[in-house]
Amino acid sequence: MHSALNRLQTTFGYFTSCAFTLACIIALLSIIPVPAPTGSPRASISVRNVQVVKGRPHYYSQKREEYAQIRFDLDADLSNLFTWNTKQLFVYVTANYPSGNDGNGGLSEAVIWDTIIPATSTPYSWQNLKQQYFPDKKSLRSKTKSRRESNPKSKTTDIVKPGVISLKNQKPKYQITDPSGVISERGNATLQVSWNVQPWVGALIWDKGYLGSRVGKWEAGSVGRSEAFEFPPLKGSRTDAVKDKEGPKTPKTGSATPVVEI
Repeated sequence: MHSALNRLQTTFGYFTSCAFTLACIIALLSIIPVPAPTGSPRASISVRNVQVVKGRPHYYSQKREEYAQIRFDLDADLSNLFTWNTKQLFVYVTANYPSGNDGNGGLSEAVIWDTIIPATSTPYSWQNLKQQYFPDKKSLRSKTKSRRESNPKSKTTDIVKPGVISLKNQKPKYQITDPSGVISERGNATLQVSWNVQPWVGALIWDKGYLGSRVGKWEAGSVGRSEAFEFPPLKGSRTDAVKDKEGPKTPKTGSATPVVEI
């Protein structure tokens, strides 16, 4: 006869195998096109302003070097990426430009902006189920107080449709630097919008997938890539800023407005 410990190990191994099989099924169902998505993700981005400044790009920088700041306009609709197995969506914008002063050193890619978009809360979310069956005293007091002070005319800030982004003249979060310390007068640069789906169960799904034009259950859609532009030159003790008053256009060398060096 088996001992109690052997029976416990057998039961634990059986439920572990069931949980692993269920997780595999969930991960597979989250990428196959069943049910078929209603649309494809789309994004468009354009350059609004480019500045090249010489200074310390970070507080921990030990020397002065050239770094670039790029303002941009971004319009994206990634709501189709949110499914029942989507935890959050990571969206980021990269600047792609030739490496080296002569442009023959390959292609460099630097992130200038990013954001995390969490999935909307549902009645079956873990937090809602926890508050429903195991509420704490603080939540009950705050809930009762909110009901008393609730106003039907008050405005709500909840996001009804996650994944919709509309940014105008957005300031970058990160500056662009180059290992050589010089980034001015680099041509053929572009901005690229990328995303990463982080599911509750399963592997991460990137927009640059290995399934051809189809990325998981979604078609590739409209890829967000800007028109080619070039970084303005840095002359003497002044920097050149490329400004666009009528709309986003490809910056031209020599048409920049001087800005005092930082």
